Amino acid sequence: MEWLAAILITTGAFCVFTARFPGIYAPARKALRFRAPKALTQSQVLQNQLAEKIEPMLELDPIKRSQTEALLRNLGHTESPELFHAQALAGSIFASALCVVFLLFSVPLGVADMVLVGFGYYSKRRKTLEKELARKRAAIERELPQFAATIRQSLGTTRDVVSILTSYRRVCGQTLAGEIDKTLNDIITGNAEQAIRALESRVASPKLGQLTRGLLAVLRGDDQRMYFDVLAEEYRKSQDEEVDRELLHRPQKLYPYMGLMFSGFILMLIASLGAEILTQIHQFFG
Repeated sequence: MEWLAAILITTGAFCVFTARFPGIYAPARKALRFRAPKALTQSQVLQNQLAEKIEPMLELDPIKRSQTEALLRNLGHTESPELFHAQALAGSIFASALCVVFLLFSVPLGVADMVLVGFGYYSKRRKTLEKELARKRAAIERELPQFAATIRQSLGTTRDVVSILTSYRRVCGQTLAGEIDKTLNDIITGNAEQAIRALESRVASPKLGQLTRGLLAVLRGDDQRMYFDVLAEEYRKSQDEEVDRELLHRPQKLYPYMGLMFSGFILMLIASLGAEILTQIHQFFG
């Protein structure tokens, strides 16, 4: 009975202390703060305010606007193309303002720095959408071998595309899961064929296009088991080739670090030799 009483007393003490001293849950609070959206800094607030004033004055080229709108929609962004470019311009203005200090040393140099920095920031901001889409496409393409193999296995028992997508949705990665959710919503609210074609257009991946063509054939009632067998094998071979190419580029990425290690070794050697020489000189003259 003594050990039971000790357990009860310990449990009660823990409950009392955790209720009176919430600091015990500091790791939990830290995790919640990490998940919560970060507050905007003062500079970000000023940039947003400036972007809102710039937005009504922007008139984008129709082609440029449609391309930006498609990228924003495919990536799940809610802002308009005008607001996106206005935010990029506002950021470039703030980046250029940081170079005002160079005007104290040379007016031509300061003006050139402001123009170059502002243009560089604007160009980089515009390319963020393309980079984000490329990362999204790469994340989805990494899952295509498993996705195609799962579809092939499912076709042995059912040809219901909704059921196949719903089953794979439970085990796939977050990026592909979001696209499958959009596709399922489109199928439920509209036409299944158009929903699958929209999936291909959102990701803009030739590899995913091969898979969606197989799904369209399944919708028409065709037997695509052999097609997905071949497709899964092609995906695996392509993935292995990409891994081999990545491994070939790894040594080149290590060259800067090897240079730093060599420089550190030389500095250590110079320091040790210098200390030894100084010691010998001190003993000789001492």
